[in-house]
Amino acid sequence: MRPYPIMMNLEGKQIIVVGGGRVALRKINGLRESGAHITVISPKLENELKKLAENGNRSWIEEEFDDSLLDLCPEAVLVFGTTDQREVNLRIQTASTKRKIPCNIADVPDLCTFIVPAVITQGDLIISVSTGGSSPALARRIREDLEKVFGPEYAVMTRLMGGLRKQILSTGSSSDENRKLFLEIVDSEMLDALRQNDKEKAFAILKAILPRDVDPVPAIEEPKLR
Repeated sequence: MRPYPIMMNLEGKQIIVVGGGRVALRKINGLRESGAHITVISPKLENELKKLAENGNRSWIEEEFDDSLLDLCPEAVLVFGTTDQREVNLRIQTASTKRKIPCNIADVPDLCTFIVPAVITQGDLIISVSTGGSSPALARRIREDLEKVFGPEYAVMTRLMGGLRKQILSTGSSSDENRKLFLEIVDSEMLDALRQNDKEKAFAILKAILPRDVDPVPAIEEPKLR
């Protein structure tokens, strides 16, 4: 069965991570900018995780996993199991399923109700790569290859397009007209201008494409071209 790709808004949502080692740290680091409230269940923590808990950045339930501990976070929307013990992982999966909470067990696809793809991030641009759990190593290799293609200029381009989109949509033009404008900008030499940090070229490109009532200056200033 092919998994269905989805992006979740985790702002303010409860997330449970069972385990306190390097895998737990990796999962938590991946969640750090999501705005989620993370609770870790583990009798002991890797040093870096312990510092996060002591600084109040993470909640820590200092116990061995027990099914009832999930009830301490009744609003949890995801559970991550990161232990290296098959029996514990099975109990995490069973307890999560019983409570209808999607669960990911690290490196055990058959126990997962969702999997975490390899991710490339450039500002608001997020590119995910998944092999459906068949080969995380291959997904990582593909991610590394894509990182060579999608550099920091894509973060700037994404912010710029976001700023322009607000202005263009406010003009009251038809959706077809707006779509043509967006495509013309994306298909222009704008990325090259951003890659070269050529602010004058970027301005000239936008000036030639945008209608007169859309000012390109705010959009160019917003991405803070170096």
